Amino acid sequence: MGRLVRIVTAKKQKIVNTLIAEKVYEPTDRSFLLDLPLKNLEDLLLIQRESMINQENNQT
Repeated sequence: MGRLVRIVTAKKQKIVNTLIAEKVYEPTDRSFLLDLPLKNLEDLLLIQRESMINQENNQT
């Protein structure tokens, strides 16, 4: 496996683990999420973070 593939795989795993830890997705969704392109996972994480920030701002 090439170096770039290892880097992309590691980034994908980190994002998937974060989305599961924050209860955005269930652990059973892991294989589906890992099959998504890195860009899509980054977008999902960004949307989720923006959503959390908006919720915090609305509560104050």
